[in-house]
Amino acid sequence: MLISREEPPADEGGSGYALYEFDAREWDAVLEDLFGTSLLGQSARRRWAEGLDPSITVHRFVSAREDGELVGVALLELPQRDNTHLAFVSIVVPAAHRGHGIGAALFDDAAALAASEGRDNLEIWTWDTLVEPGPGTISARQGDGAIDAAAPGARFLLKRGFQLVQVDTMSGWDLPPQAGLEAAAAEARAATPEGYRLVQWHGDTPERWVGDAALLQVAMSTDAPIGGSDLRAEVIDADRIRAIDRGRRAGGLDQLVTSVEHDGTLVGITRLVRDTARPQVGDQWDTLVLGHIGATGSAGS
Repeated sequence: MLISREEPPADEGGSGYALYEFDAREWDAVLEDLFGTSLLGQSARRRWAEGLDPSITVHRFVSAREDGELVGVALLELPQRDNTHLAFVSIVVPAAHRGHGIGAALFDDAAALAASEGRDNLEIWTWDTLVEPGPGTISARQGDGAIDAAAPGARFLLKRGFQLVQVDTMSGWDLPPQAGLEAAAAEARAATPEGYRLVQWHGDTPERWVGDAALLQVAMSTDAPIGGSDLRAEVIDADRIRAIDRGRRAGGLDQLVTSVEHDGTLVGITRLVRDTARPQVGDQWDTLVLGHIGATGSAGS
């Protein structure tokens, strides 16, 4: 088995892009096996674009090959403007090649690579089905539900000293007919308190709002539940909002943003994001109302 460190491609489809395609394809297979669908997965283009601006995030790959065949990858995400003590790691090995030490070899090299980049904390997310808390399960300090400690992903990470610090629950909603949605939207507008206005945009953040969007994003980075994670406040300004928009477009993501404006300032936000590679699904991201505003009743608007 050959373990190699590889640079991600600067261009979509360039040399090394196959690593993103492999990563996306094999995680889709994991989701299909667990949940019977891959709609929760991320496309190769989307993952590639997340590392497009190296002033924000740097990607590093560790690959495993046997007789020239790619049999596993580890992807490291290294924040550059904040949280520079962290490395986010994703490791995936096809089912046919598991149980032969490939994942362990990838992890060992990825951990060494992260340390060489000055990172002293690794965070890894894994997919799993929720179970009722009880013997043989583990629960995080924050988040609903528990997972089976003997599940492959959990067992792999616990063996290497990781702790479960948070459980994120993914929920789905089949949209009702359009008429019902329009009625609910009209009801929300009618309930908006005096002095507040709903502001909506499709695509990139309008220049008028980039500064406010940056402040809301910073608040989101400290307001969102993080359990026992060592995530710290993000450094976000107007230029970074523009860079995020560029990366979103490059990754094939479309967005619809709804905000609440009060006295000329945005004080709340939610966004719906759709991956054009998976058009059946929309993801809700970053729902936040600033703390001093929520008490007015606008939190539900």
